[in-house]
Amino acid sequence: MCASRRTDIPAFHSEWMMNRLRAGEALVRNPVSRNVVYRVGLTRSDVDCIVFMTKNPAPMVPHMREIGSLGLVSLFQVTMTPYGKDLEPGVPPKADVNDACAEIAGRIGRDRMVWRYDPVVFSDGKGMGYHSRKFDLLCRSASEWTDRCVFSFVDVYGKLLSVSGPGAFRSVTREEQDAFIRMAVHTAGEYGMSLSMCCPGRDLSEFGIEPRGCLDRAVMTSLGIPFETGGKGSRERCRCVKSVDIGEYDTCSHGCVYCYAARTAPDRRGTRLCCEESEMLWGSVSPRDRVVDLKGRGASRLDDFLRGYLYFFDAPCRDPWIPSRCSLWLSRCPWTPSPCRFAKGWR
Repeated sequence: MCASRRTDIPAFHSEWMMNRLRAGEALVRNPVSRNVVYRVGLTRSDVDCIVFMTKNPAPMVPHMREIGSLGLVSLFQVTMTPYGKDLEPGVPPKADVNDACAEIAGRIGRDRMVWRYDPVVFSDGKGMGYHSRKFDLLCRSASEWTDRCVFSFVDVYGKLLSVSGPGAFRSVTREEQDAFIRMAVHTAGEYGMSLSMCCPGRDLSEFGIEPRGCLDRAVMTSLGIPFETGGKGSRERCRCVKSVDIGEYDTCSHGCVYCYAARTAPDRRGTRLCCEESEMLWGSVSPRDRVVDLKGRGASRLDDFLRGYLYFFDAPCRDPWIPSRCSLWLSRCPWTPSPCRFAKGWR
């Protein structure tokens, strides 16, 4: 489950998030077919992991112990860029963000934390020298709580130009991209960090960067989390595993000028009133809506287990989902599993 590519739930809606986790479900409206509402299960039998995507994880710090007590596995992808109030008017100081990341990593492990330097913006006053200095500073800080950095270059499109001032953005040339990648690979290596690019449009193997998703098979396997491939990402060429997003557009108050998810001007974002007690982050269900229950991947994996497909045990298994899956399976199993079949699952 993703929380969220559409808004910053940890920064602005942490209480709503916790209320939904306690209730065990949330409602989310289909962003395209607006009369379709999904009921998403949020119990440990529904959710294999929660991916929190944020620019300010601090509001989630007090809740990490409770999330763990619910048997839920959490990952964090935290964006820290070098930009100021001209591009990110609502983002808190990077030092505060870094401190919150370090505290969360101390509780869930640095292998569940990812730093995003995203997007890389080239504009007046933000050239190669600027990024070289800033990337080194942020890399040094982020290396305290993670071993991985994900970056991407800003995608300059019509809507972005219409809401930004003159000189705020321009397309990054191939030469500038290559120079940045060489610098980033070298700097990240000095701090013991791996580097990958979100949705690259070309082969980057010459720089030592392997094609992978921000949340890909390698991440899931290394953490022992079951997953499904073939996810439809929010961007072209996305390599991430499948996930369900429970966020709602235009409920973020960071006001980032370059935001891809926003559908309104920066000064109008985050004005939608959200109720912490509501099942849905914004809005409500009307009689004309069609509510569709989304079966959690955990339950889907359980059905595969009942049919004898035990492949989700292939991954290294150290997280709480293992005993919960086994208990649920045994309670529903219509037959007594033979020792050899059970052993096959733990091979």
